[in-house]
Amino acid sequence: MNEKYSHMTAKLSLISMCVIFFLLIVTMLLSNIILLFLIRHGLIEDNRGGPLIPFLFQSGMVSIITGTALAYCIVHLPLRSIQLIIQAIHEVSEGNFHVKLHLEHPKEFQKLSQSFNQMTAELASIEILRTDFINNFSHEFKTPIVSILGFAKLLKRGNLSYEEEQEYLDIIIEESQRLSTLSTTVLNLSKVESLSLLTDKGPVLLSEQIREAVLLLEKKWDKKQIQFDFQMEELWVTANESLLKQVWLNLLDNAIKFSPVNGKILISLSRADHHICFSIEDEGPGMDDTTIRCIFDKFYQGDPSHAMEGNGLGLPLVRKIIELHKGDIIVKSYPGKGSVFSVLLPS
Repeated sequence: MNEKYSHMTAKLSLISMCVIFFLLIVTMLLSNIILLFLIRHGLIEDNRGGPLIPFLFQSGMVSIITGTALAYCIVHLPLRSIQLIIQAIHEVSEGNFHVKLHLEHPKEFQKLSQSFNQMTAELASIEILRTDFINNFSHEFKTPIVSILGFAKLLKRGNLSYEEEQEYLDIIIEESQRLSTLSTTVLNLSKVESLSLLTDKGPVLLSEQIREAVLLLEKKWDKKQIQFDFQMEELWVTANESLLKQVWLNLLDNAIKFSPVNGKILISLSRADHHICFSIEDEGPGMDDTTIRCIFDKFYQGDPSHAMEGNGLGLPLVRKIIELHKGDIIVKSYPGKGSVFSVLLPS
């Protein structure tokens, strides 16, 4: 590989030298023509006392040879840097995102080196996220499948009581629903991440949509006897209705999941400056700063005790949908003091 780059550099050097040599010849010819013109018309005196043309030819050749030699020395240095850049780019194309450039001179190459190193660092972090996503997704997908397979084999053997059969069937149904939810969420997230512009926008009455989301999750919050406190204005927003509905469902589901039995959830909706602010506050265990920084990462679950109730994809989906709506999401939480998720949408 080094021979390949050496050959490429030698070729670039040869081309550069040919171009420089040609430019020097053209420059000397033009200079001599102008000088002859000035002497012939008496604008410049020639006091040498010898033939002019041979002198111009000799001085021109000396200048060309000297200039070419100096140009070779000067051109060789940046070409060496170019060779390093080409080699580094090839390394990146081969999947090595840890390669770094350390070019100090000239200043332009220094800036190029810094930008290149920043690019490879970003690519390396993306590669880590991609690998983690595949590993986590495989684990999340495999767990319910193993459970379904195991209980299906037990049912096939027979010799089970009616209660045991019903229990195993309930587990199979629950794991199947979990698998279905996971695949649906992954597909939704993939679909949303592929969007660069929001489509199918229309007027949405937020208060009504949020109430519908609460009703859809009634089975979950009723089981924990959770009380709701609504402080919502009747506000409209231009948005993608189906995508925005997923935001409320995920945030509500998250609040219900972490709320204690007989807990309380406060939901508010108001206009602030040029934004519409939706806020949901729970009485859950809260989060520390480290957890808050990671909750929007795919498959991240800060509380392992609730791992069976989710897949760590809801909040990444929420953030992406809000970004598509040119909005923002803010999280405030302290350990033992619950959490507040605030969504800001342009009004």
